[in-house]
Amino acid sequence: MESDAILHELADKDAIRDLIHRYCRAVDRIDVPLGHSIWHDDGHADYGADFYQGPGKGVIDRICADHARLLSHSHQVANVLVAIDGDRAGSEAYVNGTMRARRGEDVLHIAVWGRYCDRWERRAGRWGLVHRTVVFDHEEMRVVTPMEHRNQGARDRSDPSYAALLREDLR
Repeated sequence: MESDAILHELADKDAIRDLIHRYCRAVDRIDVPLGHSIWHDDGHADYGADFYQGPGKGVIDRICADHARLLSHSHQVANVLVAIDGDRAGSEAYVNGTMRARRGEDVLHIAVWGRYCDRWERRAGRWGLVHRTVVFDHEEMRVVTPMEHRNQGARDRSDPSYAALLREDLR
């Protein structure tokens, strides 16, 4: 493979990894427009029949609405593999999502481990998600005693990260 082709493939892989990370940022900051931006308009999401199957942008609406009722939440991705084939790509990313909810007097810690199995396409020069299947490997829920928080982030545009990020498409 020539060096220009290698550089283009690395740039494409980086662009897709960036979109996967933007997804996590979008659901953690409850930033619906940012979440919609990773999908192509005809994208489809399959988070399982018991949670959500339908338009990709719709899953962002559902997750952000659900997260707004939580005390806090955080999503991380790791082990991101991306395979490029021209203007199409596939990826697998391991995800760890943790959430806090109140049930009566109890605070519950909810943890989910799974994988995003994604198909991407580059259209008009822009990579976008066309299909996501989420594989849930395991999860747990338990009662916790929260620690005292200082300088806790916000789940909206008042979070300090928006001021720190210089690019308009991230703020």
